Amino acid sequence: MSSKLERWATLSGVLAVVFWVLGVIFTSSKAKGDKGPEVLASYHQHSDGILVGGLLWSIGVLLFIWFLASLRSHYLASEGEPGRLSALAFGGGIAAAVIGMLIPVADEVGALNKNDIDASGAAVLHHFSDAFFVAAEYMLPVFFFSSAILALRYGALPKWLGWFSILIGVVLLIGPIGWAALIFATPIWVLVVSIWLYLRTRPQAVAAEPSSVTT
Repeated sequence: MSSKLERWATLSGVLAVVFWVLGVIFTSSKAKGDKGPEVLASYHQHSDGILVGGLLWSIGVLLFIWFLASLRSHYLASEGEPGRLSALAFGGGIAAAVIGMLIPVADEVGALNKNDIDASGAAVLHHFSDAFFVAAEYMLPVFFFSSAILALRYGALPKWLGWFSILIGVVLLIGPIGWAALIFATPIWVLVVSIWLYLRTRPQAVAAEPSSVTT
């Protein structure tokens, strides 16, 4: 039973991407602009949608953390003790996840307190999420570069995924285009690795106990 659960746990990355996409779609469909009056009007008209979108996004982040735990076990088995690179990858992923959890929080606060803020306050809240977005963008390279080394040196992942990890990590560090690596490349990587881990992890066969022969 535990081996089956561990195998299914690797698909938490797939579920994370699904909830991320739903959260982004649900939230972006309610956005009506970036100016203060537009943001405040959106808070008043679509507060429920903003809160639901934030909840979906947060569930995706929690599933990503679950995926990181499965990935860390796989990395550590490939690298061996003491597992410095595995710890770096896991720590970088956790740090990025914590920051990522905060990305929709400012808009959720605005939606919850829509009657207590003015247009300028709404604009500040709406743009405050950009700070968390950028922080997650610059934290993720720790995760991707560690994963790349684990793939290329220890075979923890296919080599092409190792090179892809390096590419994502580099693009994340380039401010003007780093957002694309966070929004598009990162979910694609999580989706691919999650499915690869699931297909690679085979259920362990239970050895049959030899029957006792009575004489």
